[in-house]
Amino acid sequence: MTSTHLLLRSSSYPVLIEHPARYNDLDPSRRIGRDAIVRWFEDARIAVERDVFGAGLTARMRLLLASVRVDVLAPLQVIPRSATGARIDTGQYRIGIGVSHIGDSSFAYTYGVFAGDECVATGESVSVHATVGGPAPLPDAVRAALETLRTDAPAPTRLERGPSRLIREAYPFRLDVRTRFGDLDPNRHVNNVALAGWYLDGLAELHLDVLGYPVGGPLDGLSPSSLRVDYLDEVRYPGIYQLRVGVLDLDETEVRYACGLFDGPRCIGLAEAVGAHRLEDEAGDPGDLAARLEPFRMRNV
Repeated sequence: MTSTHLLLRSSSYPVLIEHPARYNDLDPSRRIGRDAIVRWFEDARIAVERDVFGAGLTARMRLLLASVRVDVLAPLQVIPRSATGARIDTGQYRIGIGVSHIGDSSFAYTYGVFAGDECVATGESVSVHATVGGPAPLPDAVRAALETLRTDAPAPTRLERGPSRLIREAYPFRLDVRTRFGDLDPNRHVNNVALAGWYLDGLAELHLDVLGYPVGGPLDGLSPSSLRVDYLDEVRYPGIYQLRVGVLDLDETEVRYACGLFDGPRCIGLAEAVGAHRLEDEAGDPGDLAARLEPFRMRNV
């Protein structure tokens, strides 16, 4: 169990926001995509900050996202359903948000996504207050506003990584990605949600390679249940970047992936994901996926 799984009641969160599920939130499995949930967290974050900081202070501040994590606990659909399968009357999810940690120049949110009373996803993120010269102390007014959103949750954990995680050649699988103008946000760098989608695309490309490029894409059950992204530097437009993927661990049912985003040899982003490789409920027999993933283990370099 991770720290993002600990707050499972909506009453644990200081703020609850109604959020509709839209058709374009769906992935090929007809469930809400992981990148869509990252966007929901962004929507909740911006709404809360506009409310508690005030429009004037928000406009003057530059908050950069340092990391975000999503853990999916149950299937999310366009029409929310309870744990018993009954349709939720409102047709909307609720996103709980609270502040779990306040540092000198950064602070952390914790999130819960609810269908009725059931928590179907959790998450966390870290935001950094930055100026042209780098991280800067949080203004006193911001610190006071964040205190009103405090909730009893663990602070986000750091992504454990060895030196090889920053080396391109440690990752066996490569995918080149070209930035698009539509990926830019108001800060004029590639938005965090778009970058989360890049990592999911990298995993899908690896799965296609393992499965032999089936028409319609990889099997639905291979989508990760957990995704964490660390943003190490800004990703700019125009540009072409290398996205690298490797396998960290394999057990009887799950696989843990490592991803790195590189500008030349320089690592500018990291991600980890956890998903299944035993798919008994999928149509057909995909074969021994664990054995097919073995050649993609991270290299010692």
